Amino acid sequence: MTGPQAPPAGGALPAGDGAIGRLRVLSRLTGAFLLDTVQIARGASDPLDTLLASAIIQANVADIQRHADVLVAFAESDAPPPDSLRRPVSINAVAASLNLPFETVRRRIGAMARDGFVRFVDGGVIVPAQALSEPRYAVDAYRGYERLRAFYYDLSDLGLLGELPPPTVELAPGVVPVRAVARLVGAYVLRVAEAIARIGDLWDGLILFEVFRSNTEHWSADVRGQEGTAAADMPPDAMRRPVSVGFVARRLGMSPETVRRHVLGMIERGFIVRTAGGLIVPAEALARPAVFPSLAVSAANLQRLMASLSQLGVLAVWDSVRETCPPAVDAAAAG
Repeated sequence: MTGPQAPPAGGALPAGDGAIGRLRVLSRLTGAFLLDTVQIARGASDPLDTLLASAIIQANVADIQRHADVLVAFAESDAPPPDSLRRPVSINAVAASLNLPFETVRRRIGAMARDGFVRFVDGGVIVPAQALSEPRYAVDAYRGYERLRAFYYDLSDLGLLGELPPPTVELAPGVVPVRAVARLVGAYVLRVAEAIARIGDLWDGLILFEVFRSNTEHWSADVRGQEGTAAADMPPDAMRRPVSVGFVARRLGMSPETVRRHVLGMIERGFIVRTAGGLIVPAEALARPAVFPSLAVSAANLQRLMASLSQLGVLAVWDSVRETCPPAVDAAAAG
């Protein structure tokens, strides 16, 4: 049995009147979900180490992801795939996937190996099952699972998902597929990170996402702007809540000095504006020609994730328990 397949092109966003407004709302919700997911996964770690670990894990389990029956067999929190099923990945491949300097990646993975989180084996590096069996990992995986469930309910309520394929497997009663979902989410987050890395600096992308999230998280889904992609069609800058460098640094788990350095570069390039109250991502920056195509690619990646969850029967389970078991999303996981 093969694993989840990518959905057909064109299914990422509902078509028709108001499509641009829906894309704006979808992008705000998606950005918040991505940042929360990174925050949950990193714990007290550096966000870059979190992304490197995720890249290694995804490469290790790539073969498992292709087979739905194997995914289901290792779906629950107490069932990590054994090391014998993990495919090693080279440091060079990890660096290339995130467009990071080889030496930076080599140094950080070496430190992770000394801490016992990764292991060097013939052919490269793996994150062993033992490291993924630690209680903290199980707790964080469940927090991420619940954050995604809440995100799915929001998207469904707002009609922001395209048509999804039916399940190809049926989960046994009582199964909570935390690990299977974590692997699919990890693959999705890496696709987003790789897309950012292809067009610019990964840190710039994370910081820009956080500034934008902080500017707009008080908006309701009714705030959509006009049906156009010019700055005048977007919600005005006066509606954006400015944010400080320190606040962004705390949310991302980065040093204020690092955030400030990247912010200064983005101010020079016009992606961020410093106002009397703090930083905003202005409408003019969001009106650049590359922005809306990037949002469409992001929507397609999200649709791919949701299609995979549907094929594994996860969405059917979530729909069946929505009224009796609301998601347990804590404040830290909700930004």
